[in-house]
Amino acid sequence: MYSNERDSLRDDGIRDSISSNISAPLFGETRPETQYLQWGLTIFTLVLTGTTLITACTVGTGHDAGLHVFLSLSLLGLTATTFVLALWYEEGDLHPKFLYILYSQAGFLILLSILLHILFGLEKSRH
Repeated sequence: MYSNERDSLRDDGIRDSISSNISAPLFGETRPETQYLQWGLTIFTLVLTGTTLITACTVGTGHDAGLHVFLSLSLLGLTATTFVLALWYEEGDLHPKFLYILYSQAGFLILLSILLHILFGLEKSRH
């Protein structure tokens, strides 16, 4: 293979890779739609987790108080680690594929908060 043929093949490969990533944002920027989704998910998760923690403190006064403290500390720990990972992702310290893990952790936080609301509601109606 001659050097001109090799250079033209290399240039075609570069053009193909550039044209396939034409819609990708430059310099790791995120699109506004993605930022709105992330902020909405963050606010919803924080509000739901906060109300769950408040409910755990106000409802658990009887013999189940230890269980409520344990469950609320577990929820708080999972929330803290999720938001530390989110900060690291925003700073660019994590690979972009960790975004799916962050979304799934936020989903599990929401499910756990709903489950705890149901549990605390059942305990409140029982007493």
